[in-house]
Amino acid sequence: MRRVGLIAPFFPPLQRVGALRPARLATHLPELGWQPWVVTLASQREQGHSNSLDTRQLYSLHHLRSPSERKGDPSFGGVRSWLDARVPYDGFWPIFRMNERRILTWLRDVADVDCLVSTGDPWSAHWIASKVAPVLGVPWVADFRDPWTLSRVPLRTRSKGALIADANREAKVIQTADAMTFTSDTALQRYQQAYPLHASRMTVIHNSSGIVGKEVDLPQLDEKSEITLLFFGSFRRLSPIEPWKNLFRHVSLLAQERGVELPKVKVISANATVEPIEELSSLEHQTFSTVEPSKAVSMLNEATVLLLSTHPDRDDIIPAKLWDYIAASPPILSLGSSEDVGGILKATGRGVQFDSRQDDESMQAAQWLLDRILAGRESLRSGHQASAHQTTLSPQWKHSIHPKTMTSKFGVLLDSLVDPNPMHATLSDEPKDMEDS
Repeated sequence: MRRVGLIAPFFPPLQRVGALRPARLATHLPELGWQPWVVTLASQREQGHSNSLDTRQLYSLHHLRSPSERKGDPSFGGVRSWLDARVPYDGFWPIFRMNERRILTWLRDVADVDCLVSTGDPWSAHWIASKVAPVLGVPWVADFRDPWTLSRVPLRTRSKGALIADANREAKVIQTADAMTFTSDTALQRYQQAYPLHASRMTVIHNSSGIVGKEVDLPQLDEKSEITLLFFGSFRRLSPIEPWKNLFRHVSLLAQERGVELPKVKVISANATVEPIEELSSLEHQTFSTVEPSKAVSMLNEATVLLLSTHPDRDDIIPAKLWDYIAASPPILSLGSSEDVGGILKATGRGVQFDSRQDDESMQAAQWLLDRILAGRESLRSGHQASAHQTTLSPQWKHSIHPKTMTSKFGVLLDSLVDPNPMHATLSDEPKDMEDS
């Protein structure tokens, strides 16, 4: 079995969205003849959490000592934020810099890898890969989970000097990586236009769903059944709450114009604290903490409507939660202008997208949401779940968004780099057995 070094700063048991893609790769690559050897950052507290992937013994982990081990906080608080704004790449770069020799030794003498994959952000993962890949003499894939400097909205707040330096650093990654992968067609096109000489080494490998194939029956109705609008994440700088507050205001005004009384509506998000939502008098905001994967299916399917949004100017990303949304049943309401997201929702029939910056589309979104809220109330009255207008994903789409499909495309790419003349392999090759994820 061939061996691949996977440099993934975010990796289970760290529970954040950036850990999902490398974790699913590590889970399924062995089925394709690739044994993952993972270099990651994790505090002692994170290592103590249970992790179903660890028990499968599908990969070997190499943990780097991070500041969070000394400070007891995975985010390292304000110090990390200060470093993120000023040091090369990001706040994790000093850790990789101090451990460069150690990482090289482990990948060469212990893992003995045939290929290297780095996934960013953090972008310092690409830096360490660019240092060790030439010494190891192995091909290197730079996986861009999000656009870096070509994005209109940077992931992190950076100083002006750091932004200029980042552009030069990214150019070096583009020039030296043997292949680059992106998670949206818009991001791919933007990078191919900016780096036409390297466009042939770039491709799209979408993210995947963690719940596809894990459908469950909805629970029986009880007196607590409610109309719920679920945002499966946190409202933050990159996913502001303001567009939703404006939409709720339009819904309230539209209901008054139509002379209808709004039922109680619950908005659920992962925020521990967030400014009050007062735009809808009948609305209650409830928050949740980390959700176990086994419970995510039920949580998504119990919603009346699934809410999707990101920063209005981030038109080059596909929120990772979308892939779980379309594997669920409730309709999806997206506020944004992403052609990728709009195209996926239209192709799957799973929802609609409106640009909240356009007045006419904001009113259309309010009309759509009000109709779903009122339909949810009627469903509850008739003894059904409030998630009206549920749709079922086609078998073709279930196949397409499965983690094995995503991983198979990576596997084909790795095979092509190690063996430039394969007898038969294309990036469209996908596994046939999709029963387990």
